Amino acid sequence: MLKKIMLPALLVLGMSAYAEEESAKGLIGVEAGYVNTKYNTENTAIGETSEVGTATLGLKLGAESRHYRVFIDSSFWYTDQYKKAGKIGASLQYLVPLGDVFNIFMGLNAGVINSIGDTDVDPYYGADLGVNLNVSEDFGIELGARYCDVADSNAALVINDLVQGYISAIFKFTSDY
Repeated sequence: MLKKIMLPALLVLGMSAYAEEESAKGLIGVEAGYVNTKYNTENTAIGETSEVGTATLGLKLGAESRHYRVFIDSSFWYTDQYKKAGKIGASLQYLVPLGDVFNIFMGLNAGVINSIGDTDVDPYYGADLGVNLNVSEDFGIELGARYCDVADSNAALVINDLVQGYISAIFKFTSDY
């Protein structure tokens, strides 16, 4: 039940937080990082897992107010073990400002992950944690980590969970353009 309401709740809360702030900004981000995945091993008993890590690239679109951020984000990667994989989802983050140029964030994320090429899509949910550095009014750098637990991952070569560390370049804009 929790899985079915998490993504809509993230989207509604995020849009509500964005609508309440006059100083809200739109965000476009490009991220690069490292993902470590646990996945079910092919041709073994269910429950046996292996781990693999690889580089990841991603794109995120969102909005930011003083204390909240909401993103629709995606990440993609390739491994020899289960070929290509990717995820797309949403995240809602709470910002703890520690000055004008620095803040800490923590949040929730949910979405879907495709871990067997183009044949299997499973839901995931998890948490985010990291820091933001506002280099200028229109640009920031984000250093973060996310954990995602994949639901219903019983087939061979399906990802069970992932831990991802990343750095993002965040471009900020307002409707004044």
